[in-house]
Amino acid sequence: MSILTATGLAKSYGAQDVFAGVSLAIPHGARIALVGPNGAGKTTLLRILCGLDEPSAGSVFRARGLTIGYLPQEADLPGALPLYEVLLEVFTDLRAQEAALRQMEAEMADPARFDALAEKYSQLSQRFEDAGGYTYEARIRQVLGGLGFDAADFTRPCSQLSGGQKTRALLARLLLEEPTLLVLDEPTNHLDIAAVEW
Repeated sequence: MSILTATGLAKSYGAQDVFAGVSLAIPHGARIALVGPNGAGKTTLLRILCGLDEPSAGSVFRARGLTIGYLPQEADLPGALPLYEVLLEVFTDLRAQEAALRQMEAEMADPARFDALAEKYSQLSQRFEDAGGYTYEARIRQVLGGLGFDAADFTRPCSQLSGGQKTRALLARLLLEEPTLLVLDEPTNHLDIAAVEW
């Protein structure tokens, strides 16, 4: 079953036609490459498929619940935050659950409250574990290491990262978000062989 289908797509800028008559279907789990010369409209097509631009003609149908992660050719990240903090933002919900667990633990230290909170704590703790609550920080380090960042880079503000490092950092964020469909616009421009193989 297709997670994304496009029919009769066309894109024009004034009198200039970028492409026309593009139809495609992306099945779940597929790995697809879009190859063509510079200026052929590859990025424009990807942006339309992701819902970032509108086609001049045609339509795109996305499966219900589809999440799309898009890596542009030139990535930009917030400047003031350190790299690791930017990636922690992916896990905002888990970190809120973690804070709630710590709060409940403090309340359960009072023997008079323990019995009233024990069942709720057990359920919340299980949901936290099932969602990766005990492994998300290790996942961040694993993804950053796989993309060629070392521990010293984790605390560097994103404004100090090179263009290639920003692209790899955004790719790390997308990998951690685990979208249903991951769309990468020339990702290997900023990856070495080890990172591509990883």
